[in-house]
Amino acid sequence: MYFYPFIKHILRKLRQPDIRLLFALGLIFFLMIVVFASVLSIYEKGMTFSDGLWTAYITLTTIGYGDISAATPEGRWTTVLTSMLGIGCFGVLTGIILERAMQRRMKKMKGEGNYTGNGHMIIVNVPSYAETTELLKELDYSPDFKDIPRVIMAAHLPNWDKELPDFLVRKIDAFIMGLPSALETLQRVNAAQAKVCVLTSSAADPAMDDTNTLTAGLIENNWPQVVTVMTCSRAETMNNLKTFGIDGGINTTDLQMGLLVQELEDPGLYQIYRELSSNAGGNQIYISHSAVGSWDGHDREFSIGSLKIAAIQLKLPVEILGLQSEEGEKLSLNPGNDLILTPADHIVYMSRKRFDWLKNSGQIMQQISKGP
Repeated sequence: MYFYPFIKHILRKLRQPDIRLLFALGLIFFLMIVVFASVLSIYEKGMTFSDGLWTAYITLTTIGYGDISAATPEGRWTTVLTSMLGIGCFGVLTGIILERAMQRRMKKMKGEGNYTGNGHMIIVNVPSYAETTELLKELDYSPDFKDIPRVIMAAHLPNWDKELPDFLVRKIDAFIMGLPSALETLQRVNAAQAKVCVLTSSAADPAMDDTNTLTAGLIENNWPQVVTVMTCSRAETMNNLKTFGIDGGINTTDLQMGLLVQELEDPGLYQIYRELSSNAGGNQIYISHSAVGSWDGHDREFSIGSLKIAAIQLKLPVEILGLQSEEGEKLSLNPGNDLILTPADHIVYMSRKRFDWLKNSGQIMQQISKGP
């Protein structure tokens, strides 16, 4: 009863031509070893059946150590036939393995098949190969996401290519070609077991915003544990994120235009923004994972000014920039030092790497209690 599913799975596999051929080759290989060992043990003096098995194996695999060899005509003819069959079987086996490997490679490049892994990141759309390559590069430097599998899902590729370029294939774990907003495509990419989903867009295709919103909304509705963030080329799309339960988004047009004017006012500002927004090196801006209310020793009110002083006195590797509420709706950058922190506040800070506020909260609260 318990073995029935396993046997059923084996029988289903045996229906595949390649599996049947491999099974037949294995059976032939086994029979040849037994026959060869039997002939040698019968006709060769002083050779046991176990010696025959060893000689059969090194003959079939064309290793040929020569420690045991046939001396009688019957044994030599058997050796000749066995070695020829061994060469033929291994040639066929090698061909099957190479063909299967090439088929898997081609299916990956063409986006065919399904992804069965879990805990992966889904990257929706390939606006351009350069943009996707840059995204993968940034992920390589991300402490949180550099090690999780990556799966690209797209309805089409740039220039309407039929295959994903090899330089991108080497950087991902799978590629699925299909309409992202279709439930069938999301099932092929195993969205139910994904960890995060990043949806990219293109300014040249504004309709992609709508497809991304629908895709992210579908994921949030069916698998709310998946974190969804997306880029938008239209400002109005940002207003729809909360409606569909999407976790986060970036309006590339507003960001680009705002930065362009700032660069006009203060030439060189882009270099600062570039360092703060890139994971490749330098400092980045983070939001603390833990809210102030979860800190060890949080039993009284304290101001952001006292937190800044404590960070300086403890020589913590952070620069406090502001606060964000737990819901992410209210952001306060460079607030007055007398602003009192609430339990739901998260710290917005600049640092070379993510700082563990919860782990260091005990000494921080002790320092605040001591005063300046």
